[in-house]
Amino acid sequence: MSTELSPTLIPLSQLGVIRATGPDTQSYLQGQLTCDLTKLPEGQWSWGGHCDPKGKLIAAFRLCRRDGDVLMLMPQGQLEQDLPALNKYAVFNQVTLSDAGAQLDRYALVGSDALSLLPGEGPLRALDQGLALVDGDSAILLLDAGASLPSALAELPRAEEALWLSTELRRGHPWFDAEQSLEFVPQMLNLDALGGIQYDKGCYIGQETVARMHFRGGNKRALYILTGAPAEGELQMQMGENWRRAGALVAKAQWQGQMVITAVMSKELDPDTAFRMGETPLTLVPRPYPLFGEETPA
Repeated sequence: MSTELSPTLIPLSQLGVIRATGPDTQSYLQGQLTCDLTKLPEGQWSWGGHCDPKGKLIAAFRLCRRDGDVLMLMPQGQLEQDLPALNKYAVFNQVTLSDAGAQLDRYALVGSDALSLLPGEGPLRALDQGLALVDGDSAILLLDAGASLPSALAELPRAEEALWLSTELRRGHPWFDAEQSLEFVPQMLNLDALGGIQYDKGCYIGQETVARMHFRGGNKRALYILTGAPAEGELQMQMGENWRRAGALVAKAQWQGQMVITAVMSKELDPDTAFRMGETPLTLVPRPYPLFGEETPA
């Protein structure tokens, strides 16, 4: 996030929340998700994923605990695909999974020194009637529906959700909509690089494929970030004198005359490759994190 932006609040209508509650919550989700809930420390949140039996990603999310419940934060389109899938076997366990969007108001807090307006320290902070998930120099706020914002935040300027979506993509996060559900194995969206896959945990849905991709080097693709002027059309890359389709477009956002997209492409991609969308040139930008097993960002 640019340091030129003053602290700003963004209402997040496109961010859905699944709530899991009941005595079997942890044991049930442990057998469903790529992340290891048994090793999630108090005061922390984690990335995670939920796959189908073939190891294809239904949803990728931020996960945290609150008062014994587990909350999973994901794009609304993913929620609409994932909630029925999670509920498929929940009937055999003492766990209730529901869309908590009506019970929680969601905001992003962004801008220079924005985190200084939040109480406490660490990645998961308690608010009077909610939580703050700190991510880099920004945070996601979850407040009980109708609760007042903390006084330090109540008078902040508001921005459109496009700013948040653009920020998510610039950070190389696995934001995608329902159309991309079941298209990728989790590693193709860099979920392991973000800490959302624990390869030493026990079995879960899709684990055989996810583990094989890791231990046998089966995954040859990764998530990339590109920026440029707003454009429409097919994402293409230059090959000699010709242009051809470049990988799979995952998501696109625009803010203040700049477009940012994420796309799944070969790990062997030459960083000097030229890209375009329509006739508009695009710039491949470095990821803000290394791929799993790399020492420096690609």
